[in-house]
Amino acid sequence: MKKIFSISLLLAAAVAYTSCSPSEEDDIFDKSAAERLNEASDLYSNRLMASPNGWAMQLYPTTENEYPYGNGYLLLCRFNKDHSVNVSMNNVFTENKYMEDTSLWEVITDNGPVLSFNSHNNCLHKFSDPYDIPFTGDADIPNDESGEGVGGDYEFIIVDAPEDASYMMLKGKKRGTYNLLTPIEQGVTYKDYLEDVQGFQAKMFSPSAPTFNVVHFNDKTYKMTGADDGIPNIFPFDGDEIIDESFNAFLITKRGNDYYLRFRDKIKVDDMEVQEFVYKADRDVFQAMDNEACFIEGDNPARFFISTLGQQTYKWEFDQESDKFAAIVNAMNETFNAMSTSNVKYSYENSVLRVANGQTILQVVYSVKISKQKAQSTSVNYAFNVSQNGDNIRFSYDQPITVGTSTAEAAAGMLDVVPAIKDLINYFGQEFSIDAAETRFLLNTIKLTPTADNSAWVTLKNN
Repeated sequence: MKKIFSISLLLAAAVAYTSCSPSEEDDIFDKSAAERLNEASDLYSNRLMASPNGWAMQLYPTTENEYPYGNGYLLLCRFNKDHSVNVSMNNVFTENKYMEDTSLWEVITDNGPVLSFNSHNNCLHKFSDPYDIPFTGDADIPNDESGEGVGGDYEFIIVDAPEDASYMMLKGKKRGTYNLLTPIEQGVTYKDYLEDVQGFQAKMFSPSAPTFNVVHFNDKTYKMTGADDGIPNIFPFDGDEIIDESFNAFLITKRGNDYYLRFRDKIKVDDMEVQEFVYKADRDVFQAMDNEACFIEGDNPARFFISTLGQQTYKWEFDQESDKFAAIVNAMNETFNAMSTSNVKYSYENSVLRVANGQTILQVVYSVKISKQKAQSTSVNYAFNVSQNGDNIRFSYDQPITVGTSTAEAAAGMLDVVPAIKDLINYFGQEFSIDAAETRFLLNTIKLTPTADNSAWVTLKNN
């Protein structure tokens, strides 16, 4: 069983001491209150130093839901025997650069054990110093937080500290936010740890793939939007994003080879409460630690792909291909090269799927270089109808189409000149299964596999 020092017992002891006479104290305690408080300080100091490579501290300066006050910040702390503490971080408060600083710490007794960062630390005190936050506001209406700053704590009540140093729970003395500490694996440098975790979080919750995630609570589903800023909105799947909004700050940490997502506050649905999830790569989900029926998954790739075909900002370019698809591309290259003469050079550039004139088009891009002039890119365009069939999508060819200065007539004529374009059109005129190239949490790159031939796959990347 884990041995946890009882804060309530400590308080009771102190009260008993002050209400008894010296002779009564001798009957109850062998040591004075000051000695007992010093022992408590030593106990918790030793527990802070019990993790050889320090702790990953999930710091929440406030309980607000607005950036940057409500966000969580990952600080790595090593508490040393000489009562120095090494603190490292990499976030907007350090201009997204790695920063470390060393200062002093102690455990004081103030109605219970309190961890105090009692000399200035350029990392931790950025969240409690009363200064104007430089990256907020703008030139016309600057935010002035001087006198308040972020408003966080630098002293923390030690709420829970198991003897095995498996975790520690701190509570901000002023703000009352709960801040979990978990051990950092030995041999891992702080800079590498932060880069690893931030790289994982940027991949799973990227602002460059503005989709939503799906949270399952038993038989109920919720949308999770805006996770890239660390304070996502979680609301019923068919609900209203504004009327039903519920903002939930979270942080990602790593223990061993596993990545953990932990919300600042417990999320409650019916009679269920969840807070921490672990990423399961084999299922590509964040699984709740205490409830198998609760998990977070990425968007459906078919739904997401169809939705992008109505947005001008999306252009899906061929990224990687199977040998069968590569044969079509190679034939395209060979044919355009064969069209070249001593005065005119033709080169195939690429093919993309995009939206033009309200239609989904396959755009074949090639360049023409006349004599010593610069090469000019041009294209021929072919319209497709695209529909979703469950987790699959189906393309059906329509006709050549005029896009800008590239006419439908030119596109039709090119079909006879470059037969490989017909092969490309025929390839896309079928049903595909569609999935993420790596993870459904990041749909910038998707994989299309013909349902009739799974060896003829191709990946598309949004550029």
